[in-house]
Amino acid sequence: MSQDSTRNQGADWRLLQVYGYYRLFLAALLLGLYAFKPDAIAIGAFSPALFLITAIGYVAASISTVIFLRWQRSQIPSQSLMLLLVDVVALTLMVHASGGINTQLTLLFMVTIAAGNILLSGRMGTFIAATATIAILYEQFYYILVKNEGLTPDAFAQSSILGISFFGVALFSQLIAHRTRQGEALAEQRANDIQALQRLNDQIIRRMRTGIIVINRQRHVLLSNDAANELLGSAEGLQAGTALVDISIDLEANFQAWRRNPLLRPVPFRNTHESTEISARFARLNPEDPNSGIVLIFIEDATQITQRVQQLKLASLGRLTASIAHEIRNPLGAISHASQLLAESEHITGGDKRLLEIIEQHCRRMNGIVENVLSVSRRLPSYPELLNLSEWIVRFRTEYLEISATPVRIALELTDKQIDVRFDPQQLHQVVSNLVMNGLRYSTLQSGFPHIRLVSGHQDSNQLPYLDIIDDGPGIPASLLEHLFEPFYTTEATGTGLGLYLSREICEANQARLDYIPGKSGACFRIIFAHPDRLS
Repeated sequence: MSQDSTRNQGADWRLLQVYGYYRLFLAALLLGLYAFKPDAIAIGAFSPALFLITAIGYVAASISTVIFLRWQRSQIPSQSLMLLLVDVVALTLMVHASGGINTQLTLLFMVTIAAGNILLSGRMGTFIAATATIAILYEQFYYILVKNEGLTPDAFAQSSILGISFFGVALFSQLIAHRTRQGEALAEQRANDIQALQRLNDQIIRRMRTGIIVINRQRHVLLSNDAANELLGSAEGLQAGTALVDISIDLEANFQAWRRNPLLRPVPFRNTHESTEISARFARLNPEDPNSGIVLIFIEDATQITQRVQQLKLASLGRLTASIAHEIRNPLGAISHASQLLAESEHITGGDKRLLEIIEQHCRRMNGIVENVLSVSRRLPSYPELLNLSEWIVRFRTEYLEISATPVRIALELTDKQIDVRFDPQQLHQVVSNLVMNGLRYSTLQSGFPHIRLVSGHQDSNQLPYLDIIDDGPGIPASLLEHLFEPFYTTEATGTGLGLYLSREICEANQARLDYIPGKSGACFRIIFAHPDRLS
């Protein structure tokens, strides 16, 4: 049974219950009027015993009906038809006992017919009107034939008018009931459409990558989506009614600055040490009303915004580099080949050999720069696989120590034996190798010995798997953190400034994130993997 039919049956059942209470009230009223015998209404005058028996039976039947309708639900049309036929019979007997159709009790047929055409549709409702009309005609002919009152024009007109009135009430009730049901169906359909649209809007808001928070005039949360909860590092989600200052002091400060001057650029901030750097934008729900209390807060990953800008710049650079790569490589190849031939000459002195080594060194460096820039423009596809991160780290450490030209130390801190991640194995090896080499180099410069730690586990805030690469170096100054992942930005004389940028790009291609975690001894780079079951 559909939901709409269930609702319609519920409405019909409530109407039937209301009619049941009406029958009980009517039966008790008629019995009470007969007991007190008011002079204004002559009821039961023709046959008091018949009226009394009928009234008592009608009261008993009405009480039974109310009890039955309260505790038992069955076929509504059949129950309605049975009750209406009982009413027609009871009213006919009481009209007969009161002296025929001249009594005012005949008006009660109108209510019964109207109720019948509301509860029953079509022919069944017309059948109730026809039954009542036949009962009235029987009463009229009974008094004409049995009581010898004679067929007078007034008597014929009265019964005809009553019969026509019954059918008129039936048709009018059917029309009203039909229009009412149509209105209810339309209203219900519109309500369902509104609910469906509301659910759709909720799903869209929930699944948006941009974090959304809705606050009222008192700066209390009315609504928030999953992206906002994740960006703010709230594992349990923002509860409705939470004050904005309790969510983030920096977010509250940005909001107050926006209220004072909406043209100011928001200041990016980190809500927790584990969360990424985020940026907040504000907008009133009703921009035309400056006093509107409802404010929308859009929260975005500031690093992603920066990356999109960088990608646009690098897209044009990549196209340019791809077009001139061969033009650069050809002279580089010629220079390198010429230097190698000169190096084989017997007439080259020690000083000249040193110059040839410099030429060869810079040729290799130039070729490496071209290769790195081309790799940025190519954007090789990733093929993520389900990996056990703990087992992969152990294999990586073993392989790296075997091929290392110098003695190094790589310590492992694996909190869980089973950490499932989805990542392209080759690209993961490329990223971790780059970070490990950087860490070993800075550890050597700081302490004189290459030492690094690999730490894996799950974040407390969102239970996402992570891998930390921690060195013993001096760390990264706070003044350089803003440009850390920018392409071509390096503090080394021989660096290209593309290593960290390419590593982050590879992580993004695998729906992971590469962040720098301040506050650790040395430098700590964290790879935050996506949930293995949610990777699309």
